[in-house]
Amino acid sequence: MHGAGELVGTEAGRIYVELEGKGPLVILAGGGPGVGHAHYHPWFSRLASSRTVAYVDYPGTGRSDSVPDPAAHTMERYAAALEGVRLHVGAERTAMVALSFGGLPALACALGYPESLGALVLSNAQVSAATWQEGNIDRVNDALREHYPERWEELLELRAAGVRSLDPRYQRLFDDVLERLEWADAERRPQLERDDAEGMRFGVYAAVIGPDPEWEVSGTLAGFDPLPRLKELDMPVLVVAGRWDGLTTPRIARLTREAFNPDRARLAVLEHSAHRPWAEEPDAYFTLVEGFLDECGC
Repeated sequence: MHGAGELVGTEAGRIYVELEGKGPLVILAGGGPGVGHAHYHPWFSRLASSRTVAYVDYPGTGRSDSVPDPAAHTMERYAAALEGVRLHVGAERTAMVALSFGGLPALACALGYPESLGALVLSNAQVSAATWQEGNIDRVNDALREHYPERWEELLELRAAGVRSLDPRYQRLFDDVLERLEWADAERRPQLERDDAEGMRFGVYAAVIGPDPEWEVSGTLAGFDPLPRLKELDMPVLVVAGRWDGLTTPRIARLTREAFNPDRARLAVLEHSAHRPWAEEPDAYFTLVEGFLDECGC
């Protein structure tokens, strides 16, 4: 269930933050873009037994104030929002758990405010415009083409007629496809909490990824590549992957880990999960993450 949240002023504008638990601060840099935090309840209460967990809605998302300028939806602005959470709580440093899309603003935050971050968990995380193109666009299109060739032909016809990927006729072609890439067992997947405020903000999605977001990265994310700078970072990093994740695959996770100094980063692959090991293997996942945070003193 939701905790008691509030709008918090940051350099990035007012964002909605919920705090749960007591102890060292852990900020959840959630997925998206354009989606709120509600589906992380009640899973991440596991961390709140000994820590303060901050659930965050990015600018223009969920219960946060709207951001009408598409150009303002940058990873640097989202990083400033995450740093604003730390300042609001008054923590000297924070740990951060970055989930899926959240890896992008989390890395921008780590590079922009390295003294603020004590530990980083990159959980099934995207880390650059290139990995987003590969995982969330090309792999999804490959799955549609290979498993639903009749739908792929329809997609090509729509594109030839000038229809692009945010059109409902285009979107419906991907029904059931994403579930097979996101869950190790789509038929028995756990249900995630949703609410009206969390609902997808397609304007934010298009601003970040681009106006044709199921085809190419051309929004504010275009060209974003923090990987060459990751060896600058000195905080401990845990990279987590689900063996059957069809979006941020174990190969992407391995390349991510290799971008850091080898003595600062480790990789863990959970064998019975796909894109959301925190929901499919919660005991293994939270034992892993809590053990890492304990080891880091976070």
